[in-house]
Amino acid sequence: MKRLHICILWALCAAFALTGCTSAALSGDGAAVGDPAPSVGGAASDSALLAAPATVAYAFAAEDTDDTWDASAKTLPLSDGETRITAAGTYLLSGQATGQIVVDAGKNDLVRLVLNGVTLTNPTGPALVATQAKKTVLILAPDTENTLADGAAYEDTSEDAPQAAVFAQDNLTVTGTGALTVTGAYKHGVASKDILAVTGGALRVTAAGDALRGRDGVAVSGGTLTLTADGDGIQANNDEDAALGFVVLSGGTLTITAGHDGVQAETALTVTGGDFDLVTGGGAAAAPAQNGERAGGWDGTWGGRPDQSAIPTPIPTADETEETSDSYKAFKAAGALAISGGTFTIDARDDAFHSNTDLSVTGGTFTVATGDDAFHADSALTVGGGAIHVSACYEGLEGATVLISGGDIYVYASDDGLNAASGAASAAPGGGWGGAPSGQSGSAVWAKITGGVLDLYGGADALDSNGDVFILGGEVRLSGSSQGMEGAIDMDGTLTVTGGRLITAGSVLQPTADSTQAVLLLSHTAQHPAGSVLTLKDPAGDTLLTYTSRVAFTASAFSAPELTVGETYSVWIDGQRLCDVALSGTVTAQSDDGGAYALSMGGMGGGMGGGAGGGFPGGNRGGGRQDGATLPGGGFTPPEGFTPPEGGFAPPEGWGAVPTTPGGGV
Repeated sequence: MKRLHICILWALCAAFALTGCTSAALSGDGAAVGDPAPSVGGAASDSALLAAPATVAYAFAAEDTDDTWDASAKTLPLSDGETRITAAGTYLLSGQATGQIVVDAGKNDLVRLVLNGVTLTNPTGPALVATQAKKTVLILAPDTENTLADGAAYEDTSEDAPQAAVFAQDNLTVTGTGALTVTGAYKHGVASKDILAVTGGALRVTAAGDALRGRDGVAVSGGTLTLTADGDGIQANNDEDAALGFVVLSGGTLTITAGHDGVQAETALTVTGGDFDLVTGGGAAAAPAQNGERAGGWDGTWGGRPDQSAIPTPIPTADETEETSDSYKAFKAAGALAISGGTFTIDARDDAFHSNTDLSVTGGTFTVATGDDAFHADSALTVGGGAIHVSACYEGLEGATVLISGGDIYVYASDDGLNAASGAASAAPGGGWGGAPSGQSGSAVWAKITGGVLDLYGGADALDSNGDVFILGGEVRLSGSSQGMEGAIDMDGTLTVTGGRLITAGSVLQPTADSTQAVLLLSHTAQHPAGSVLTLKDPAGDTLLTYTSRVAFTASAFSAPELTVGETYSVWIDGQRLCDVALSGTVTAQSDDGGAYALSMGGMGGGMGGGAGGGFPGGNRGGGRQDGATLPGGGFTPPEGFTPPEGGFAPPEGWGAVPTTPGGGV
């Protein structure tokens, strides 16, 4: 394994509007990943913004993008049997044969293979194998179709033998403008023991295992890639060196259909650009709903954290058991996952975007349907930009800490739209992701909103935290479940409101005395149906906040910088004046008939109250999710060919309008 040049790429830090950034640049022959920067400050202060996760930039070498050749190239027609290359140089290959291309050159040699109309099949091993060279470059000649295929059974099945139709012991690059079809019937499609890079060409891979596999790393900057794999679409699997096992995606058009994960990195996964269309594990519709959870998604059937016991386990091959798992995520990183650009259409059985450490989103356009979480980080999830539209998921945004500082975010979740929870709780009964037992909240778990547009529906809670919630800025529009005891904002800690604009269809636990911006909590004597237009107007009759509810509701909450204690504001439903409320303090709570603030349990009666850190006025909070509760209206059916329009999210008719420009609803 090669040790290669490492340099710090400070330019990437500008992509993260946070307090810090660690980034490493990789040469065209190797890799390095910077150490993740530590978190800074406490959650209660404005300085408590987590540093961006470590990111990786791959500096492609000149030969990675050079798809030209001259008369010095050696013409090498294919013939049946073995075609062997033993020296550096450029080789022009053409013809149809049954056999194998073998590159066995010097350890510092650059070997360039121009595929100029090649059809090669090897029924007993790889079609192309590079046993030694510093780097092998496959150049797809313009206007050519090339095919490399292996057979389903190899002669050499020893532990260290190649297991891919196209295999390189060292670095491997695919470039050019022509087309290459690879069939990996035995196991993998294209594999390298070092770095696998793709910078151009139309690359079509079908594999019984993984489509693209670079042990030390995979870097894609261009090309049109169509990957179909029973295993992973793209995988980097070096788990012995923290500086390797990365995936860097900076361009290209990638269509991936994977039986397991779409893109998997053993360490860091960095996406700065590209167009991505991924289906994993059969898609969101293949994920079984967890027992006792509401089904989620447009048609009332998608969503629900998978009951792992109910997921059929694929039967692995003899040498596959240590390389695959029952994971069906679209983008998965054991280290940091950082996304600053790209267009993503995701239909995933498992999480759409998952990091075992930190996940950062600062740009990109996302259309997501998933059977589990849309964006999940075991540690810190930060969103500073991007247009995110999640039509089906179990949890929308989940991490031990969740920071929203920007972006245009719309989420439809069968459980929580946003959930701050620690995976450490998973050892306790009823704990883990999706909810921790009482007493497992704390300063290490929090949700914080400082900017952006956040429009959430949650079949349980729109916004839930096992610790504290801070609303310091942004535009927050929430619809919580109309069933049982859950609502728009729920937390085990405290709620602090010092800025931003908030409007909810659903209950909100009472803010603490640390709040400096006025908050109005209103209970309703009658339930209002989903699709009701909820509006708050100032004393002059001008609209301050407006929102179309996603659910039937008997409670609502309002907060905006313009609210002034002592002034009287009016609440309207569907253009009809409902009531006037004089703000009596930083937190004003009352009924729409002028009486005491009181909430019903979805028509079952009884007040909600108390709870850790404040809660509803008037008592102790109790109860829990009502098993068997359904989504409003029994679920929704998306429009045919559903895609998010520019500037906003267009849900089906009857779900209620979502503004077509950020801020249009608040």
